[in-house]
Amino acid sequence: MYISINEILDKFFKFTSRYKISFDSEIVNFKFSTKNLKDYSPYCLYIFRANKLPNEIFNYDKINFLIIGEPEDLPYLNNCNYIILEEKSISIFEIITLIQNLLNFDDALSSFKEKLFFSIEDDLSINNMISIAFEYLNNPIMVLNSKYETCYFELGKTILNEPVWEFQLKNNRPHPEYSLKYNKSRENRLIAESSYNHVITFFEGLMNHREIAIPIKHIDFSIGRICVLEVNRDITQSDIHILKTLAKMMYPLMISDKKFLNLETSRFDSVLSDLMNNPKPNMLLMRKKLSNFKFDLDSNMYLLCLCDLDNINSKSKVNYVKQMVQGIFEKHYVFVFDKNIIVLYNNKNSFDYFKKCKEYEEFLEFIKNYTLSVGVSKLFDGISGIRNAYFESLSAINFANRLNCIYSKEPSINFYDDYVLHDLVYDFVAKKKLHYILDSTIINLLADNNTNLISTVKCYLDCGENLNFISDKLGIHYNTLKYRINKLKTKYFIDLKNPDSLVKLKLAMIALEISKGYDLDLGLN
Repeated sequence: MYISINEILDKFFKFTSRYKISFDSEIVNFKFSTKNLKDYSPYCLYIFRANKLPNEIFNYDKINFLIIGEPEDLPYLNNCNYIILEEKSISIFEIITLIQNLLNFDDALSSFKEKLFFSIEDDLSINNMISIAFEYLNNPIMVLNSKYETCYFELGKTILNEPVWEFQLKNNRPHPEYSLKYNKSRENRLIAESSYNHVITFFEGLMNHREIAIPIKHIDFSIGRICVLEVNRDITQSDIHILKTLAKMMYPLMISDKKFLNLETSRFDSVLSDLMNNPKPNMLLMRKKLSNFKFDLDSNMYLLCLCDLDNINSKSKVNYVKQMVQGIFEKHYVFVFDKNIIVLYNNKNSFDYFKKCKEYEEFLEFIKNYTLSVGVSKLFDGISGIRNAYFESLSAINFANRLNCIYSKEPSINFYDDYVLHDLVYDFVAKKKLHYILDSTIINLLADNNTNLISTVKCYLDCGENLNFISDKLGIHYNTLKYRINKLKTKYFIDLKNPDSLVKLKLAMIALEISKGYDLDLGLN
């Protein structure tokens, strides 16, 4: 494996007299030397005794020294990383043992890394790199992009005997049963989309061999993965380190390779993205662009936003989810915006109608399986309302997820209509200006934090004036409920039969929910 120069410094810090770390290098090997060297690798740690340091070196950049004893002031050291150990503070044997343990030294792994690092200087391609890796792994390697397309592969003389890989190589897309099982596995997705972790996949009855994959990420997105098929020999821990090193070395080439940095976005997606990004779009221009897609510009619509609760920003998952959503919403517009799946639901058949269809149950199961949260905007009219509808759907998701701890339910499909008052009250809570919308009597009730009275108010607002029902729901005697209602009137001058008071009490209860969900101080004291 590799270690950083800072990790080496941490390990030897108590023996150190001084050091200079100008850049954090990844160390894959080390050499203890007593003579001058011709070539220095930036990925190697060079151990010298102070009196054996070379007088000069010619490749000054990114060289890492561990020096035993105080050296003379050599100018080239200013351009290098160096750690200077106090003379006789630690033996050379102990130094080498510590570094070997840090590196988890493995001859094959070390040899591969050194060969791969030096290959970079020769401007080798991804194909060359995976050929080098194949020499050490002796198992088939395949490099996929975010859409699961095969970009590169190396099989050697291997007879695959693996239907999943044979289908992938022949059709340039995943075996459909494999794809369905892989994407439905939340555990697979969580592991596979984290930086440089590996995921082991084997679906009994579908696969003959295990597949080991290393994801490669760019910024927030997984842009591809390296897959190895365990067909010729078992994968070892050393092989995993080889794959992780290969992933790191391939990354700079992948981000400049058009095969990898492509999310399936159509011209239609791009036009709507421009519309949602721009607070003041040129509507004449937008109408002209959208008319090419036979888009109904003035129909009534809902906007559905599908967000990933696992926060797995994977292009592969986005593309897969988009395809599945298009299958459910065949007669509506589906596109990608800001890592989310957007559905423009044309209201020729209302969303209430959709909720009564069998597809709705399929949709609920789908968002549960793929850990998605859905926000639904208010009904809006025409393309000019799309941007505002998008923010409404995000608000619905945000409120639902924040207040979930209060409601104790799993967020699924969240309607902005249910959170309009929350959206109104939030700013007053955040700015501690509740007195703008609430009477002083209600503010006093909130400030006193009388949980019995507050729970009574909440139940009254939910259940209406049926006192028998309210007392049963609260689990208290009818007379106790009457006493609480009377106390609200005598102490706080709050009359539950006054419509104006009920409206303001509703706002007050929402303010309490928001303060708990967002951990905000109401500023009442």
